Amino acid sequence: MAADEMVRGGDSRRFADLVKVNGLHRRFIDRAQERHLLEEGVTRFGLTLDEARGVLRSVAEDNGFVFETESGRRIQQLMSRHAGRRGLISRSEFRQMVDVLRDFSENSISEGEARRQLKRIMIDNGWRPRRTRLLRSRRWYKVIEV
Repeated sequence: MAADEMVRGGDSRRFADLVKVNGLHRRFIDRAQERHLLEEGVTRFGLTLDEARGVLRSVAEDNGFVFETESGRRIQQLMSRHAGRRGLISRSEFRQMVDVLRDFSENSISEGEARRQLKRIMIDNGWRPRRTRLLRSRRWYKVIEV
């Protein structure tokens, strides 16, 4: 039993090192990378999903890594407040949310990537852009590629 726990501890340390190596070039861990790391922890290192998730989260916290899922959840709460009952988000509110999302990710994502993520969140939640200016256009929103 003790030998099995020592092997498991060695596996979790090796998995923690893998997570550190993956975060060297970029401190922002997107959904695909998070899923890949969890799959590696379960399949290659023989950890349970909860153990792999725990190691991933602890290493991320120790090294200042930011998860797309965490920042997305936090920004979605703020956007729902701005959207209100009608589900409309103005251009200025959208710009503010881009800055907030970049702050949440500790500026590890570009402004363009933050805009794409916010547009994806708006689409997923059924929120719409508020028309702006004299011509009442939504062009500011349409030019953002998803």
